[in-house]
Amino acid sequence: MTNGEHIRLEDLELLALGALPENEAEAVQAHVSGCDECAARLAEARGNATLLAFATKQEQPAGTIKAELMARVRANRQSEEMNAWPTRLHTESPEKKEKERSSGWLTWVLAAAGVLLALVSFGLSWQNRRIVAQLEQERKVAESSIREREQIEKLVGMLAAPDTLTVKLAGQGEMANATGLVKFNAKAGMVVYEAANLPELPAGKSYQMWLVPVSGAPVSAGLLGPGGRAWGNMWTADVPTNMPAKAFAVTIEPAGGMAQPTGPKVLLGAT
Repeated sequence: MTNGEHIRLEDLELLALGALPENEAEAVQAHVSGCDECAARLAEARGNATLLAFATKQEQPAGTIKAELMARVRANRQSEEMNAWPTRLHTESPEKKEKERSSGWLTWVLAAAGVLLALVSFGLSWQNRRIVAQLEQERKVAESSIREREQIEKLVGMLAAPDTLTVKLAGQGEMANATGLVKFNAKAGMVVYEAANLPELPAGKSYQMWLVPVSGAPVSAGLLGPGGRAWGNMWTADVPTNMPAKAFAVTIEPAGGMAQPTGPKVLLGAT
């Protein structure tokens, strides 16, 4: 009956259905009264049995079913008694006959309960997995919405801050007619670039923004276009906070960007 130190789940489920033999039921009840884990599993099994009772459609049997059933019982009983008459005439008491009939009904009830319990367990398990998957999907959507809202709030606050700089970018070399506009807040460590009239690049190439600090090597401020973080016709990027900038530049780099500028410079603007 036990599995290690605990009652087996099938015994708990049979007890919840009222289908566990009396002597075994008493032993299970005695164990459950002193075991919190088994008590919780028994409570869950009883809850499942209750749900099944409410979920099962109740049907009205046909008016003749009782008469037909009783006729079959009487016929079977007469046949059994006639076959066993020579050996049971002086040995069987009415109490023994009643016990055998009860045993037959108990076997049928236990078999039906086992099938029913298996169906209920499968249905509840499938339903639980579906609910967990739905909750996980909703959690991911909620977290994504929270992150997006926080980013928008940060963007709006940065654009409205009095210490945010506006830097105009001018075209360089073959793209002398190109223009651009950068919003930069050193305290927030955020760069916003407004899309300009830059031509589309061939496959395998990307536009990359650079923050040129007062001292030290250029710092990547993200990709413009595919691979970058876009908001409408703007791209945003995070850079180290409190880093003073003396200029911003845009270069053409391999797709995905580089750690340091390697390609031709197409836009440049001093702060």
